[in-house]
Amino acid sequence: MKRQPPVEGVCAECGFDYDAGQLHPVVTTLVRQAAEAGMKLTQAAADPGPEFVRLRPEPEVWSAIEYACHVRDVLEVQRQRIAQALVEYRPVFAPMDRKGRVSQEKYEAQDPNQVAVAIIRFAQEFGTAAKALTPEQQQIRGLYNYPVRMPRTLDWVIRHTAHEIQHHRHDIVTVLNRVSPPPKPKPEPAPEPQEPGTEAQDEPTSLDGQPVPAQQIT
Repeated sequence: MKRQPPVEGVCAECGFDYDAGQLHPVVTTLVRQAAEAGMKLTQAAADPGPEFVRLRPEPEVWSAIEYACHVRDVLEVQRQRIAQALVEYRPVFAPMDRKGRVSQEKYEAQDPNQVAVAIIRFAQEFGTAAKALTPEQQQIRGLYNYPVRMPRTLDWVIRHTAHEIQHHRHDIVTVLNRVSPPPKPKPEPAPEPQEPGTEAQDEPTSLDGQPVPAQQIT
């Protein structure tokens, strides 16, 4: 069973730091890493094949397509929470039911190319919404349910979303490495055929071992 990643400080598994610098660069990195996660998924679906993105390395560890669907849904839900916090006083964020969605939405059966496209689009939409917040709006608090029910600022919500993307991009790569077949060795090139009569011949030598000039050979 995988441990739940932390929601503050530095994540030992993926390296994300909740206290790292200004918010805008964090969001820029989020958008880029989401696109990378989508590309990893589509590349694996093309080679070694779509069946491999649906394989779980262990019964309790999600497949690459399941992690990717979760990333897509996190981006959409978190953007909606930002919008909710801007229009409600002391908003209460409804749980997204991350585990229930896996079976309810049939994550394992979804098309990897469509999932990848949605990840990129939702990441861009989330990034636009996050970067539009003023410093005062970043400090708006809403009641968050994960991992425990407590008030969280929008600044934290955005950083937590960035952690989700970085962490699950890492998960997608790790899972694909575990379930994909080893690369096939490249075949050695066949030797080029020699033309008849071109076999190497010994060069004639004199008694002292020196090559004999061609005009002296009789």
